[in-house]
Amino acid sequence: MKINNRRYIGCKTKLLDFIYKTVSDFGYDNNNSFADIFAGTGVVAYKFAENGYKTILNDNLYSNYVIYKALFGKSPIRIDLMKSEIDMLNKLDPSSLDNNYFSNVYGNKYYSINDAKKIGYIRDYIEDNKNKYNEREYFYLISCLLYAIDKTANTVGHFESFLKRIPADRGVELELFSIDENLEETAIYNEDANQLVRHISADIVYIDPPYNARQYVNFYHVLENVARWNKPVEFEGNSMKFKRDELKSGYCRTNTATKLFEDLIDHTKCKLIVVSYNNTYKAGSISSVNTISSDDIIRILKKHGKVTVKEKDYNAFNAGKTDMNGHKELLYICEVNVWLF
Repeated sequence: MKINNRRYIGCKTKLLDFIYKTVSDFGYDNNNSFADIFAGTGVVAYKFAENGYKTILNDNLYSNYVIYKALFGKSPIRIDLMKSEIDMLNKLDPSSLDNNYFSNVYGNKYYSINDAKKIGYIRDYIEDNKNKYNEREYFYLISCLLYAIDKTANTVGHFESFLKRIPADRGVELELFSIDENLEETAIYNEDANQLVRHISADIVYIDPPYNARQYVNFYHVLENVARWNKPVEFEGNSMKFKRDELKSGYCRTNTATKLFEDLIDHTKCKLIVVSYNNTYKAGSISSVNTISSDDIIRILKKHGKVTVKEKDYNAFNAGKTDMNGHKELLYICEVNVWLF
């Protein structure tokens, strides 16, 4: 199993070569450092790290941070131990398990009762046995579970809501990750990006913020709950979203997004800024319309250097009903003035 083997809104897996070539075309190579400050799945940062760039990656969702710690970490992983634990957990018969926190909350909604019981048991087992593992192994096992949860969910690809049918037993099977122990040095953060840029620097900063009103924590609240495992008991509505105001992004609100973006760029310390955005300004759904205008992105970047815009036709992962015809991914590249660096 690899880092890109999950469903994630806005994932850049199919755009990796486009992004990587764009950076290379501006004269940068693996003698430079690369920061991905809204890293999501982590696939963009992984592309640069596996090609020898010293890398920084960050996301405000703890569930993504857990995966980064597993796949980008430098502590040794005892693969034999991981395989033994996974084999044992995969052999569990869910019909013999008692109901637990996860099955009580999500059973017969996002998962069948049997699948939910197994998920809850596995997560409790990892937590109860965390002294057996080093930190990276602990995060590794949680990450294996997060990927299995994503694969078996009774959804259209995210957790905004579940399908209105009784979920069938799909079987929860953990898989081993393919680990690249030769990744270049990586620094990993779980912070608000606007605060992070105030205390980091890199040669290249890649910025892929939320584009529209759709909050990422709403899409992935189940994964976030499993990663954190503090077992909240208060939920909103039938979709079982836990209270999460601190995880909601101002980039998803038209009245705050542009101001936040300007603050972010004004405090970013680098030589090359690469902003990933798209052209869904005329999307059929109001929640899919961009919260920052192209003119504002260019205006803000031009304060700091020469701006070039590159575009690529791209059919993004879209689990809803939004009309995405003519969708393009845009890269706004700012060659930062030396005196501002």
